[in-house]
Amino acid sequence: MDNLLTWFGLLENKTVLHWLVIWVGTVFPVYVFVVGSKFTFKELGQKISENRWMLLRLVLLTGLFVPLAAAGVVKLFSAFHMALVLGGIMLIAATAAGDPFDLVDAHGKKGGMLMASVVMVILVLVMPLTVPCWMWVFSHWFPLHLAASPGDVFSKVALIVLPPLFLGLLVRQFLPAVADILGNILHWYFKISAITLVIIFMPESIDKIITVFGFTGCLAMLIVTTITLCAGYYWAGGSDRKDRISISLACSLGNMAAVFLIAYHCYPQLSKGIDFLVTVLGWVVLRWAIIWAWYFFMKFRLARRGESLG
Repeated sequence: MDNLLTWFGLLENKTVLHWLVIWVGTVFPVYVFVVGSKFTFKELGQKISENRWMLLRLVLLTGLFVPLAAAGVVKLFSAFHMALVLGGIMLIAATAAGDPFDLVDAHGKKGGMLMASVVMVILVLVMPLTVPCWMWVFSHWFPLHLAASPGDVFSKVALIVLPPLFLGLLVRQFLPAVADILGNILHWYFKISAITLVIIFMPESIDKIITVFGFTGCLAMLIVTTITLCAGYYWAGGSDRKDRISISLACSLGNMAAVFLIAYHCYPQLSKGIDFLVTVLGWVVLRWAIIWAWYFFMKFRLARRGESLG
């Protein structure tokens, strides 16, 4: 415990925190570029055209069903004294699908990377239309006073995703050999950074899961994550399994940048310390653990039928 408190004290240092936040801010744009550099504009456009009706269903699912499902669970578990901060994070995340994490998880769980890229682009473009509306609704349903403007959502969230994605597509289109070299270098940068940041923040994140989320919060997250994963997987209809996994992950992964943007906009005092950052990372860690548990369950079920995800 003393070592944990010492490390947490180091993280309270403003200079250390400043550079850590900058580092965190580079990790996922870099990975988005790596993914974008694997495809051409033609391939991306064809995927959108071939799946336009499924993508429309997905927008309706993430724009209506997922926020309502999360709101229902948060409302139910609020009666059992679930932490208000966790409820707020879950509600914001439920309205802001289209997280770069989807690309990471789609790769790790045998999902279709091109489909994951298409889905992320579509959801990020739709986000400025849906998030402000839901923040207004949730502020009337819950004592959270959430708010967000379309311009802020687009400028702060879309900039993390769209420029690196289209830059990657441009490099692949015109300089394929450079795309291969850059993609390999930046992929290693992402892996090393992600592992290092997990090691740095994992102890405090787990502490938040235990002390702030508690059993009630963990159960609420399990229910919301399970509902959204299943809804995304089965809503995909006739898509192949790899694409269905990507769609399922997109429905269950709220955009971390949107969570920070809206939370800091509504509660400026949060920017003065690391506590909220660590709480959000605790939410990310728990969400990740739940998704991996369902992934291994799926592999087990398929193995019993003589099938695989490979």
